[in-house]
Amino acid sequence: MLKRLAPFATVLLSVLLDTAILPVFYNGRFLLPLSLVVVILIGVQLGRTYGMLYGMIGGLLLDITTGTLGMKLFPYVLIGFLIGFLLDQQPEIDRSMERIERVHILMIRVIWISVLVALYEVVMLIFQYFSTAVFTWVYVGNLAIRVVLITALTQILHPAFHRLYIGRSRQAGGGRATREVKHF
Repeated sequence: MLKRLAPFATVLLSVLLDTAILPVFYNGRFLLPLSLVVVILIGVQLGRTYGMLYGMIGGLLLDITTGTLGMKLFPYVLIGFLIGFLLDQQPEIDRSMERIERVHILMIRVIWISVLVALYEVVMLIFQYFSTAVFTWVYVGNLAIRVVLITALTQILHPAFHRLYIGRSRQAGGGRATREVKHF
């Protein structure tokens, strides 16, 4: 039951942190959208359908609480779907895989997350430009720093969210021996 409620609870908690708690303590240019990190992790762990669903829930909750309907909804849905779609074909990292294969899968995941977050940040930068008609190159530097921070945060939180959403991986052959029952 906990595994079914865990994605919704984490999205709800991250939206609460994004809108009510973190802006009280820090409201600077490097404030990371934790709900975007959670949507990316749900898309990576559970696939494109859950990524899109919880991206819709998280984006809609953010839009309702901040009063900008559609501003976060569509990018979150798209990012949740695309990250689940792009990483769907990648095998899960297993203990039996060689180190080179694990590093290869990790690098593919990092690259796709970085690309999607960079696209999201560029769209937000374009929206900011059309809203304020102000552009300086410092914004691009801040964008790059936020992309690196969000990508690093998703990689740091990946094992914990994997354990929360998927559970412990079972060892091959580590189960209990079953008794064979013969029918006559």
